[in-house]
Amino acid sequence: MVSAGTAEDIDVLIRKCASGDEKAIKTVYKNYYGKMLNVCLKYAANREEAKDALQEGFISAFKNIGRFEFQGSFEGWLRRIMINTSINMLKKRMRGPEYFNRDLLTVTMQKDPSQIDDSIIAKINAEEILSYIQNLPPVYRIVFNLSAIEGYSHKEIAEMLNITESTSRANLAKARQKLQSIILLSSSIINT
Repeated sequence: MVSAGTAEDIDVLIRKCASGDEKAIKTVYKNYYGKMLNVCLKYAANREEAKDALQEGFISAFKNIGRFEFQGSFEGWLRRIMINTSINMLKKRMRGPEYFNRDLLTVTMQKDPSQIDDSIIAKINAEEILSYIQNLPPVYRIVFNLSAIEGYSHKEIAEMLNITESTSRANLAKARQKLQSIILLSSSIINT
């Protein structure tokens, strides 16, 4: 089986994928499946939705792999496809009537969310943080992931989501507030 190791190996794999080599396609799929699933999980409502986005993303990537220009990392190119696919799937879901009837997470706190101290943060592991992010309303979750995790600017986020930059900023601020509330709530439950 063809392997992917060095940048040259990856370039060879990509060229083979572009020419339809099934072994190369399987190798790329196998090598990037886990990382790209994690990307999709950040934007999906659940694991099944993430897997659907992952499959759609790989289909799109392999369909367009001949357009990869070898100027940036292939993983970055593939990640961008997965993010765009996940966002497009979310936009489709948000158009449905069930989206507007859903109860969104609301947390009423007695404490000021800015009172989160380092001792609370130290008790939280990465898996818990990701689960807290998953509990954010979809629009907040997407903007938070794109900005705080993926590093996109508000201008880029606005273009991706077809919103204004100020809406992106506002959604990020609201996402942070909700995350702080969720963290405080979970820490107060744990400490009781």
